[in-house]
Formats: sequence, structure tokens, C-alpha cells
Amino acid sequence: MTLAKVLYKQPQFRNRIFFEFKQDEIIIHNSEQAFSISAPSEYYQEITQLLKLLQIGNFSLNQLSKACPNIKEEIPELLANFDNRELLTETQNNISNTGVSGSQFYRELWRFLERLKLQFTSSPFFAKMVDGTITKHQLIGYSLESYHVTHLCPKLLAPALANYESNPVDKLLQEFFASELHHDRLIDKSLKSVGITDEQIQKMQPLPSTFGICSSLAIFAKQHPLSFKAALILFEQDEPSFHEFFKKQSQALELPKDFYQPILLHAGINEDGGHEDITGLLLSEIPYISLSEQALVKKNMVNLMELIVLRSYEIIDYYGNENNIIPRCFE
Repeated sequence: MTLAKVLYKQPQFRNRIFFEFKQDEIIIHNSEQAFSISAPSEYYQEITQLLKLLQIGNFSLNQLSKACPNIKEEIPELLANFDNRELLTETQNNISNTGVSGSQFYRELWRFLERLKLQFTSSPFFAKMVDGTITKHQLIGYSLESYHVTHLCPKLLAPALANYESNPVDKLLQEFFASELHHDRLIDKSLKSVGITDEQIQKMQPLPSTFGICSSLAIFAKQHPLSFKAALILFEQDEPSFHEFFKKQSQALELPKDFYQPILLHAGINEDGGHEDITGLLLSEIPYISLSEQALVKKNMVNLMELIVLRSYEIIDYYGNENNIIPRCFE
């Protein structure tokens, strides 16, 4: 029996631990140390899954082994390694053992997402805007990928409207649906200002991570409305520093005002429209959320956050290569 197994009933990573996912290894680091663990292709997915579950916490060794059966023999050794490096702690349960109200869960979810964000390194897209190394095509790529999300948003939301819960929830979802209609027209204007045609907009394909984000939202809306409501908080929070640098670099690269202004206007609509509160408003209508439902939502948010971070890398990589087709129209 390993020391980690003895010390921790439900191990969890401490705050401010970051991951870099390489081809055959995963680098784990904090402010004091950095090391890598081997991640062969046949076990890569389960090793990644284990790291996600340790981010969330609330899982016993037995549960971790069931979730990652192909590496269950290695899990105790990995935990011991993490513990020796002082990366683990016991899960601190901030919620009651009998479930909580939607309003209580919203507060816990917000804290959980803030902790989760600290687990990821800063966005490479944002970093390149800050240091001035972002390219014109990468800025345009951000707009192209944003178009897919805004264009599909009403369609992704539609299944949630079919899941009747109560009149107040229906009203909130209908108002949100109406407010999201035609936001893609703003991004459409941005794209046309840099020469993207209607025909290209209709034919262009999203990056894999953008497709994954949209697919996840569609699945949540259809199969797990609670996760869909929770996910909206990730898309409706304004990021003033991001948009400040987006405007600054667009101007530095001599992109027209009609390119960056619609992006800023869309962000302003989200802020002024009160969209930042949509998750809180929706969850406040739920009287009770069980522990298992809370855990499932958190797991889904980890997966979604990973896709959002991955999209930043993919935008930099794909649109940073001048040999790639931009926009992504494949005949």
C-alpha cells in the first residue's frame, strides 16, 4: 500500500499546478518545480483523464482505478510520485453531503472554475498579443473560429428549449435564445472587412477544437441540460484585457476598424445584456442538485475548458502557417 493511498481518501491536486501536453509525455509544473511523466499513445487518454479527475477531486483510489482501468496498476505509483513532490492534498468538500440548491452550486461552480483556470498555462494566443508577436492571419483566425460558435449558438441552444422544466426557466432560455440570434452578423461583418466572401463563409470548416466545443454544447443541451446551463458561464464572461490587446494588435497590423470593432461590440453586447449572469439565473431556479450531478457537471466543465485551451493552441498553429488554406474551405 502506497503512502498516498494511506494519506488521501480522495486525493486532489493543489492550486496552481499546470500541464503541458506533449506527444509522448505530459509536463507537470508549478512555481517551484517541473517534471514529466511518460504518456505512451495507447495510455495517453487515460493518463489525461486521471489528471483531470485529480483536478476535480472527490474521487477515491478505487473510483480513479475504475475510471482509468488500463493504468490502474500504475495509479498508486503516480499518486506517490505526486505526493512526494507535494502536489496533492485531501479534497476539501465545500458542499454538503446531501446535495445543494442551484444557487449554492452556482457559487461553488464559480470557485471551481476559477481554480480550474489556474491549472492551465495562460493562453498562447493572448500571450502573443501581449508580446506583440501575433500575426494578422492569427487575428483573422480568431474571428473565423468565433464565427462558427456565434453562428451555431442558437441551433445549439434549441434542444435545451425542448426540455421543459418550469415557466421561469423556459422564459430565461427563450430570452437568451432571442438575444443570441444574429450575433453572427457582427462577426460576418468583421470577416468581410478582410476580404472573406459569403461563399467562403458558407463553406469554411472549423478547427477540430472549435467543432469539439460546439459538439459538447449540443450534447449538453440535448442530454444534460444542467451541464449546458453551467457551460454558458464560460462563454458569457467579458474579458476586457483580451479585447484591449485584440484592438491594439489589430491596429498595429493595420487591420481595418471594421474588423475589430464588431468583435468588441459583440463582447459589449454580452456584458451590457447581462449575459454574465445567465448561468446564475438558470441555476437559481433549481431547488436541489445531487452530489453525483455536481460531479458530472464539474467533469464536463473540465473537458470543455480543455477544448477551449486547445483551441487557442490550434488557432496559433494553423493560422500561423501561411501555407495553410485560410479560410478553411476544402473542396
